[in-house]
Amino acid sequence: MLKIGHRGAAGLAPENTQAAFEKAIEAGLDMIEIDVQLSKDNELIVVHDYDLRRIAEINKKVSELKLSELKMIDIGSWFSEEFAQERILTLAEVIELVKGHLQINIEVKMFREDHNLLIKKLVRLLKEKNFSQDVIISSFDHQLIKSLKRSKPQLQVAILVASVPVDPLRLIREADADGIHPHYLTVTEELVQLVRQAGFILNTWTVNQQDEITRLKNLNVDGIMTDYPKLLS
Repeated sequence: MLKIGHRGAAGLAPENTQAAFEKAIEAGLDMIEIDVQLSKDNELIVVHDYDLRRIAEINKKVSELKLSELKMIDIGSWFSEEFAQERILTLAEVIELVKGHLQINIEVKMFREDHNLLIKKLVRLLKEKNFSQDVIISSFDHQLIKSLKRSKPQLQVAILVASVPVDPLRLIREADADGIHPHYLTVTEELVQLVRQAGFILNTWTVNQQDEITRLKNLNVDGIMTDYPKLLS
């Protein structure tokens, strides 16, 4: 079972920061889950929200700022003053940081219309960094997942769902995906058996309760995401 740190180790350090990723490495996890979107100047950056209000108290959209402007913003103080020097990272920087230590689940966040540009840049970067075999790419935008898989069939991709799918296998197949990432409260024994017997993967998010982690382990899910790595030990 994959032990996956949600946004690095988001319970221990500011999400999607170098500090969070270093804590995930220290904890001996298998993978981190991160969020990727485009800056104004079309750089692949690692940020979850479409704006900066929550993590920096700045009323600006991420897509309105260039990478150089984003790099000036403190995204750690909201969590604790000891992380005041944390800055937004590019996907390239994250790959360099964790390569040889962790795989990455890249959740693609689409807050802009140019998803073809994002796909093109993502595929190119993974090839340049020789990292294509060490990622799962997921998104709530199932059409994006389908386009990505058709662009690069060798990539492992998964659809994200927040509610119980009526027909999960149909959703997976329609997206040309390799699996599904459902919210943990929707995961049942029947769902796991259905998905895995059909040859697909099932990783679940974001589980911060020990009893739920035990339940999901017993169901033999392929991977569990958590903010607190010790819960997976």
